[in-house]
Amino acid sequence: MTEKLHVGNLSSHVTDKDLLDRFGRFGTVSFAAVMKDELSGDSRGFGLVEMADASSAEQAIKWLNFSAFEGQIIAVTAFESVH
Repeated sequence: MTEKLHVGNLSSHVTDKDLLDRFGRFGTVSFAAVMKDELSGDSRGFGLVEMADASSAEQAIKWLNFSAFEGQIIAVTAFESVH
């Protein structure tokens, strides 16, 4: 089962690969994407990351939440989907 993470306050020049590399330090990343505006293609300032397991996700949150990333202090939280 994958664990989904929300990554907020991203710098406008962070790429999907940047997220993959940063979160990959803590385990297998099955998905990493910076959310972009549909019309302009500009970053919306947040991204989504899926880690392969809960342990990896917990470590990523522990070490990356409120850390500096590309000139910004990011917020990393467990993603809660709305049903």
